[in-house]
Amino acid sequence: MVKDISADGLRGLAAANVLLCHLFLAFLPGGFAYIYPDTTTPGAMHGVVDHVIAFPPLAVLWNGQFAVCIFFVLSGYVLTKAFLETGDLCIFRLRASRRYLRLGVPIFGSVMFAWFVMRMGWSHAAEAGRLSGSTWIADFWKEPHDLAEALRDGTYRTILGGWSHFNPTLWTMKIELLGSMFVFAYRSLNLSGRRGVLGFLLAVAGLAWFFPHDWPYYVAFLAGSHVGEARLTTSRPLIASALVVAVVCGGFDVSSWYDWTRVLPLADNERKAFFNVLGGVLLLYVVRCGVFDRILQSRPAQFMGRISYAFYLVHLPILLSVSAWFFVTMSERLALDPVAAAMLTVPATFAMVIAAAVVFDRSFDRWGILLAQRVFPTPHTRTKTVAVLGSAGVRRRVRYLRRRPAERQARRSGG
Repeated sequence: MVKDISADGLRGLAAANVLLCHLFLAFLPGGFAYIYPDTTTPGAMHGVVDHVIAFPPLAVLWNGQFAVCIFFVLSGYVLTKAFLETGDLCIFRLRASRRYLRLGVPIFGSVMFAWFVMRMGWSHAAEAGRLSGSTWIADFWKEPHDLAEALRDGTYRTILGGWSHFNPTLWTMKIELLGSMFVFAYRSLNLSGRRGVLGFLLAVAGLAWFFPHDWPYYVAFLAGSHVGEARLTTSRPLIASALVVAVVCGGFDVSSWYDWTRVLPLADNERKAFFNVLGGVLLLYVVRCGVFDRILQSRPAQFMGRISYAFYLVHLPILLSVSAWFFVTMSERLALDPVAAAMLTVPATFAMVIAAAVVFDRSFDRWGILLAQRVFPTPHTRTKTVAVLGSAGVRRRVRYLRRRPAERQARRSGG
C-alpha cells in the first residue's frame, strides 16, 4: 500500500488548528463570540484582533471543531485505504482488534499526565480566565484530583464514555473508537452502484437514530472512506469550487453570515457539525487532487503529522498550566496589554507542546502501537474468503454435479 503523505500533513495542520483554537479561546476569547458562544464574559477583550479572529473565511484556520471533523474524515479514509486497494477483509479484522489498545495506551498516558499537573497544583486556569474574560478556560479543573478517578478515566471511561474530568478534549476518543468500528463494518459490506447509495443512506439514518447529537461525526468516517475511491479531477474550476465550499463550511458560526443554513431542521450544534464534516470531506478531496502537495509534503507539515496524536493528547494540560502561568505573568507582573501577552503566549505554547509531544510520541504513542501488535500479531497465513451462493446458485451447482457422471460416461463411450 502506498502511503498518502499529503494526508499525514493535513492531519498535522489540523492538530495545530486545534491548539490555536484553544489558545484563542483561553486568551483572546472575544473573537469566538460567534464560533463558540457563551465562552466569554461581558468584560472580554474587544478590538481589531477579535474582529480578525471572528471573520468566517479566516476562522477555518482556528475553528477547532472543523479540525476535529477533518480528523474523523481522515480516519475513515486512512483506515479503509488498504482495503480499497486490495479487497482483503483481514485488514479490517486486524485493525479492529488492535484499535482499543492503539488508542487507549496513549489516552491513559494523557490522563495521568493531566492528573499529575493537577496534583502538583500547577493550574493557573482561573487566574488566566479572570484576566482574559474567558469562561472556557476558567471552568477547567475545579474538581478534586483523585487518583482512582484518573485511573478509571485513563483505562476505560474516557474512550468508552467520551468524557474525562482531567483532559476534557478527549471527548473525541469515544467517537474515534466507535467511528472506526462503524466504518469497518460498513465497508465490509462492499456495496456498489445503487445498492451502495442505498446502503450509505441507511447507514446515515441508523446513525442519526442512535446518535441524535453526534451522528455527523460518525458519518464523517463513512464519507471519508468514500473519498478514497472518488474519481479525482484536474479541472481547476471544479477544484476551486470545492475549496471555496470547504472554506465556507469550515468557518461555520452562529452569526448572520450563516442564516441561510437554517433551512436544515437541525439544532445549532448538529448543524455546525454537519457543515464542518462537509467541509472536511471536500478539503480531503481537494488534497487528494494534489492541490496542496508542496505544503503538506514539506518537512514541517510531515513532522506535525507524525506527532499529531501525541500533540492533541498533551496540549490541554500544558495550556492550563504553563501557558496560563506565562499569560498571567506577562499581563500582571510585566504589565503588558492582554492582547500583547496573548500574542507572546501563542508561540511559547507551540514550542512547549511540540517538545512534550515528541517525548510522548516516543513513549506512550509508540508503546500503544507495539502493545497492540504484540497482543494481536499479523497472521502469517491469511484466511481465505469463501463466497456463499444464493439459492439460484445452489440449484445451478446441483444440476452441474448431476450432469458430470453422464458427461464423463459419454466421453468414455466416444473414445
